Amino acid sequence: MLTPLTAFAQLTATDLQSRKRRLVMAAVLYGIGGICLLFALGFGATALTLAIAQTYDLLIALVITASLFLALAAIALIINAVLQARAKRRIRRNSAVRSAAIATALVSLRRSGTAALPLAALVGGAFLARQIFGEGDEDRDEEA
Repeated sequence: MLTPLTAFAQLTATDLQSRKRRLVMAAVLYGIGGICLLFALGFGATALTLAIAQTYDLLIALVITASLFLALAAIALIINAVLQARAKRRIRRNSAVRSAAIATALVSLRRSGTAALPLAALVGGAFLARQIFGEGDEDRDEEA
């Protein structure tokens, strides 16, 4: 009896190790990409400022460049607020659907006794699978 459990544990551990390795590699590559993006933005801002300074005064060029970055920051904040509001609505909708499915399974189990056990198991399994593998991870990330 322990052999299948041991084999399952080993397969799970191997899967988790490879998943951890992929996540660490992705984090490192995203970090390198982010640093390169920051350098590119810095050099681009410098080039933009120097190009504007050839036409106008250096102080005016710096003000124009700062204003552009301020506008970009405001746009990013507005987009972030819209996406957070959309995520909150989706989280509420998904939790309502899950609650309704669980309630339906429990009511049918109560009415029919053990005949609805497969339905309750199916709904419970789907709920757990979503929490472990599906949208549950995204929902928890967006709540934080």
